[in-house]
Amino acid sequence: MLHNIKHGSNDIKSLVKVLMDFCKFIRFIYLQIIYFFIFVNMSGNIVKTMFNVEYCKATTDQDWLVRQFEAFHFDQPFLTEKFIPRPDVSIIFHFKDAPLILNEKKIQLEPFFAAPIIPKSLLLNFHGLMDTFVVICKPTVFSRIFGIDLSPMPRHSITLPHSIFHPAWDALSTLKTTSERIDYFIGFINKVQNTPYIPDAVDQLYDKILEKGTTTLLKDIMQDCCACKRTLERNFIKRTGVSPKTVMRIIRLDYLWSKIIDEGAIDYQELVFDGNYFDQAHFINDFKNIVGETPSFFFKRNLQLTKMFSGREITNM
Repeated sequence: MLHNIKHGSNDIKSLVKVLMDFCKFIRFIYLQIIYFFIFVNMSGNIVKTMFNVEYCKATTDQDWLVRQFEAFHFDQPFLTEKFIPRPDVSIIFHFKDAPLILNEKKIQLEPFFAAPIIPKSLLLNFHGLMDTFVVICKPTVFSRIFGIDLSPMPRHSITLPHSIFHPAWDALSTLKTTSERIDYFIGFINKVQNTPYIPDAVDQLYDKILEKGTTTLLKDIMQDCCACKRTLERNFIKRTGVSPKTVMRIIRLDYLWSKIIDEGAIDYQELVFDGNYFDQAHFINDFKNIVGETPSFFFKRNLQLTKMFSGREITNM
């Protein structure tokens, strides 16, 4: 009799577990349907109440340091997508919930930090209520004016000097509009660098890679810089966190990604030629090393959403 009772109890536990698993499955399917209708069925348009991104290009009096300002607003349970490497450093201010990095283990990002150039993609989880202000900077200038060594380390964020950046974070948190935050940051950075910034050889190499990286070999770009190649490369790594070759690879990927978004088609022979790759295998291997997926698999994604997660402005929306 006891055996029968015990056996019946186990059956009930098994049934409860099956029902709980079924409920989790239904919830998962429900969320996927919601995301499908939001991101696919509505012609790729992002519902602003869910995930809203603002972009503002730097003006000529700001572009000695700043490339772009961005603002992220998110008010849903969660959304997970890839962050694709970009060739710059981001100063990031989170005023509410901060995203999680999900690659090796869950990493909770700080309220304010600098995001370095990374050689491989990350998986980000946006959740809760987000109000985030991002300043995209030239890494060679950022590291020089703040005296921060960006030498390669296994890290996804750089702790910023608390005495300098906490007052800025505190002041920015009280401002309501992106334009107000941009104005404040411009005033803040002009106090840090109160004389005209004079680019050095490392800055010039970085700018030349951004300008010519898709069409010119790295050795030819470095020959145009009036400095010892070995010293220049060593200082470049210290000021950017990666080698000139890595920045060049990211620049090429950025260019080809934008080209595919604009043209809506993939022609591998044309991409190999435009990206200055040796052959198709070179292109695919380079792409997979950075993105973590083959081009054919990656370009089946909702690329507009991926671009927003990665801080690239969407033009075809």
